[in-house]
Amino acid sequence: MGKALWLLATAVFVVSLDLRPPITSIGPLVLTIQRSLHMNAAEVSLLTSIPVFCMGVFAPLTGAVAARLGMNRAVFACVSLVGVATLVRFFAHASWLLLLSAFAAGVGIAVCGPLLSGFIKHHFGERAPAVIGLYSVGIGLGALASAALSIPLAQALGSWQGSLGMWTGLALLGLIAWVPVLRGARRSAEGGHGEVGSESGGAIPTRSPWRAGRAWLLLLAFGLQSGIYYSTTTWLAPRAEELGYSAGGAGVVLTVFALIQMFASLLLPVAMSCSQHRAPWLVASASFTLAGLVICALPLPAWSAWAADALLGVGLGGLFPILLILPLDETTNGDDASRWTAMMQCGGYIISGVVPIAAGAIKDATGNFLDSFWLLVALAAGLVICSLFLHKRAPRQKAA
Repeated sequence: MGKALWLLATAVFVVSLDLRPPITSIGPLVLTIQRSLHMNAAEVSLLTSIPVFCMGVFAPLTGAVAARLGMNRAVFACVSLVGVATLVRFFAHASWLLLLSAFAAGVGIAVCGPLLSGFIKHHFGERAPAVIGLYSVGIGLGALASAALSIPLAQALGSWQGSLGMWTGLALLGLIAWVPVLRGARRSAEGGHGEVGSESGGAIPTRSPWRAGRAWLLLLAFGLQSGIYYSTTTWLAPRAEELGYSAGGAGVVLTVFALIQMFASLLLPVAMSCSQHRAPWLVASASFTLAGLVICALPLPAWSAWAADALLGVGLGGLFPILLILPLDETTNGDDASRWTAMMQCGGYIISGVVPIAAGAIKDATGNFLDSFWLLVALAAGLVICSLFLHKRAPRQKAA
């Protein structure tokens, strides 16, 4: 890639760092927050379910927001909204304010994700899988940092509110990294070529994803994957505490999961780019996820947490970037890639938003997390079956 493309890829990476900490920073502190704000397990699950629901409900707004602001300014606005939502958490001494911050962060992430997929499709063409991998690593690294540092930050700052609010810094870095993209768009507009990343003038749209059966299959697969992921990030650390780990040790378990997931999300798309056969990679990742969840659901010794970490990290680390690549394979330009991704995330995140709430409700009813993880096992089995139906499809080339 040339210097200009590396600059764009770097901007995508830095922005992606801020797309998960508002959600994943909750996991290690969930029991502390629950006790501090007197929330039950189902209520505290809303801190992850609300942004996930928002990421589904508001994803269809992507096209309208991009048309009004332009793709690049829309990304800047979304990162700003996530930053404000995270900043509010410094003052979240009531559950309603914390829940409001989760809502605002979810809206920003909802629109930003599909925009970045379209941005990658438009600028990187055949290199898109590698950049999707970099984008996934950024998401994983943000999740890793928030999982690893949430408890130490809470201890150092003397409050869990301060720990959650400190992730505003990542939003600020994202805004700074995106400024050169905005400047490039402005220079392009002054030269008469329109905003960088906007394709409204030349691309021929493909069929509507809402009328494509394959798009609905992608939506279902993405919903199952996301529901499992967000439930895992919420309940893996508490499950480790059930096995006898301290709060700090449970945080390490979650950190190792995020670390393995981050490396898998980079390496698997790069390896997969050498083949046009997506299905075997998808089925293998779903199968690893299923095996990891079975371990979590069984009353095994404490060491089993590390085996579950490895399997879930590889499985979920592969599923996310592969499912992001598939809509790019189906489309010929950035606008259509954003539309397919928005549809996939819209329905997918709505489906997945139910799962952490259901897992929390099962825990409230049974008093332990074993039955909650059996629910996730059933969903992972469904994901394996769904993956088998996502047959081979050769990636399409970008329209000339």
